[in-house]
Amino acid sequence: MQRTLILLILCSLAGCRHERPQTKEAEPDPHFRREGNAVLIPENSPLRSRLVLETVKSQPIRPTLCVPATIEPDPQRFARVYLPITGRVVRLHVQLGDPVAYGQVLATVHSPDFVQAQGDYLKARSTLEVAKRQWERQNDLQAHKVAAAREVEQAQSDFEAAKNNVASAIARLRAYGLDPNTDALGQPLRLCAPLAGRVVDMAAALGEFRNDNNASLMTIADLSHVWISASVPEKDVHFVAVGQEVQALLPAYPGEIFTGKVEAIGDLLDPDTRVVKVRAVLPNPQGRLKPGMFATVTVTGRPETRVTIPTTAVLEAGGKMLVYQQTQAWQFEPREVALGSYQGNRAVILKGLSDGAVILAEEGVLLQ
Repeated sequence: MQRTLILLILCSLAGCRHERPQTKEAEPDPHFRREGNAVLIPENSPLRSRLVLETVKSQPIRPTLCVPATIEPDPQRFARVYLPITGRVVRLHVQLGDPVAYGQVLATVHSPDFVQAQGDYLKARSTLEVAKRQWERQNDLQAHKVAAAREVEQAQSDFEAAKNNVASAIARLRAYGLDPNTDALGQPLRLCAPLAGRVVDMAAALGEFRNDNNASLMTIADLSHVWISASVPEKDVHFVAVGQEVQALLPAYPGEIFTGKVEAIGDLLDPDTRVVKVRAVLPNPQGRLKPGMFATVTVTGRPETRVTIPTTAVLEAGGKMLVYQQTQAWQFEPREVALGSYQGNRAVILKGLSDGAVILAEEGVLLQ
């Protein structure tokens, strides 16, 4: 019985015996092979007819910088008109969009405070005349040895105080736009244009009573020249210099180029955005450039000699910029490069390649 059991087990094992399948080794890629960090292109590889080589060489370039910008009015040609005292607008001499000249009357306002200021001036001037006559009388009496010295001193003190009061009253009226030496008294308050330009904003209404002196009635601006304020990153500030020419493209006028010159470079760096404000002046004779419009400013740097390669030669891998450089005939190794600006379809190389190096100008992605 035991012998029979052993025979059955042996037969079972013999029937289940089979060959393990052979693992087929991966065939090498016929297009190229790797040896460490190098990539070799065999003689019969079809890649040889597709890969484009280029010899690196330096060439003169003019680096360019493109940054976002906004159209702004020139602060020296922009003014908001405020009501200096409480009053009611009884007449508006201009409307939105009207051209104005320097000193032109913009609005007429009835103000009790302005009337009071004129009355105070008249009262101060009358007091001055009385004080002057009293002072002259005391001087005459003193000359005849009739007046006491104390009375003369008092008359002189009153005369000086009266002159100060008149000067203060005149200064107050001039602050309101009225010169009592040249203008007639008794008229309402007139607001005049502080500069020549155009009414670009109107916030006043006829018959409106204004008691908030911090709210402007209207805005006057001369937009024959405007500023374009560009935000230049910290690393690119060296591109810009005062007097440098800039070109601006605006979405409002596709394909049209506006040219100006850099007027000012900000002295402060924004700690949050890490940009410096650069302002250029643009001529705007037709008023087409409106404050608040967005633009893109292009700044062309000084001529310099740099290594450039086609943008198609640059590959990105693991957060690095790489270029395949030929080390031997049809043998390439990746080189990490540092890129500068772009010149059309070519990239400026700051570090990683030198003159005479042969690189893959196209189709380098096939070797990754």
